[in-house]
Amino acid sequence: MVDDRTYEYIQNNAYLQQIEFLKHLRIHSNGYAFFQKNWPLKNGKYRNETIYLHKMIGEQLIEKPESNIKLYVHFKNGNKLDCRLENLEWAPLCKIVRNTSKTENKLGVRGVHKEAQKYRAIIHHNKQRINLGTFDTLQEAAQAYSKKSEELFGKTKSLKTLSKYVEEVA
Repeated sequence: MVDDRTYEYIQNNAYLQQIEFLKHLRIHSNGYAFFQKNWPLKNGKYRNETIYLHKMIGEQLIEKPESNIKLYVHFKNGNKLDCRLENLEWAPLCKIVRNTSKTENKLGVRGVHKEAQKYRAIIHHNKQRINLGTFDTLQEAAQAYSKKSEELFGKTKSLKTLSKYVEEVA
């Protein structure tokens, strides 16, 4: 999904027309809209070209703010196919990660790990580790993380996942 300004950009861009960008646009296994084509070379090999729609729109049509850290194009509503300008913004990786429901620890709860017979909650902010303490139950540790995360970062998708998990455990 794109807005009129983006569609006009694609239609008026000579290179995108030459490679038939819209004709070859498809959905990546990770859910992104992208163009990919292998171009034959004279030596018998191929050159692969990949253009992610959201990244191209961000680079060409959205002003990138000055930043000391690397910025990525972020979907505000989480829909990887909604490439309207109003839904895209430049954001640091930490914001993108906080807005995913994915957790990569054994407990399945972001920011909590087991230490002996207790649960420790830890959150990171501005590259600093903040120890939220140890708790008797996974639910208590998850709630401590959730409270501090909302205080530091506002409502994020990771909190929704955490709240759902905490309710199931309770």
